[in-house]
Amino acid sequence: MLTYSTHGVDAAGRGSRILLIDLSTGRSQVVVPPTLNVTFLTPIFSPDGASIVYSRSTERGSEIFSIGIAGGDAPRQLTAARVGDNTNPTMSPDGRRIAYTSGRLGRPELYIMDSDGTDPDLLTKYDFSEKNYRSDPDWSPDGRLIAYQERVNGRFQLRTIPVRGGTPKPLTTDGENEQPSWAPDSRHVVFTSTRTGVRQLWVLDIESGRLRQLTKSGGSRLASWSPRLTGQQ
Repeated sequence: MLTYSTHGVDAAGRGSRILLIDLSTGRSQVVVPPTLNVTFLTPIFSPDGASIVYSRSTERGSEIFSIGIAGGDAPRQLTAARVGDNTNPTMSPDGRRIAYTSGRLGRPELYIMDSDGTDPDLLTKYDFSEKNYRSDPDWSPDGRLIAYQERVNGRFQLRTIPVRGGTPKPLTTDGENEQPSWAPDSRHVVFTSTRTGVRQLWVLDIESGRLRQLTKSGGSRLASWSPRLTGQQ
């Protein structure tokens, strides 16, 4: 199964929605129906595949919700900052916690909360500045680290930080680097970089520092690494 959001407006003037599509049959079903003046963003599956976590955006801001895919349940709101946007959810491998971006301090920072929305805690508390901008978290498959992007001297660079907090590890310095996604081995990260002058996809080995360019056509972005497939060595 695959989940995605649509952002068009239908004949009734309704906005985006979240759907599931069965890749074996091509059939799709609506999980979150369209609502006027509401945009649904960045849907992700929970690790057990039983629910979807997503961001719901209105003129009052963005909040994170979850909904079961079996049907019959109303969406459950997980954040309620009332100030700033809450976006980019990513779940821990055991499904017990969610990391996300929140602007509740007046700037984007990373937070972690329990999967039911309780006990939110600031993760990127190592440095406070009005100029901070930290976003796009991705939880490593081994559960130890979160990769994310941080604005440094006007450009985004990649960092990792332990899920318990602490000192981040810089991963990039050349060009602008964004939107990290972990490989199943928790050692490699795919990301978008402008180090060649245009946006391309690159893979970084975070242990050796080795880089490999994946794409040659400009404008490549928003990569996402698949889970380890059954039978994969």
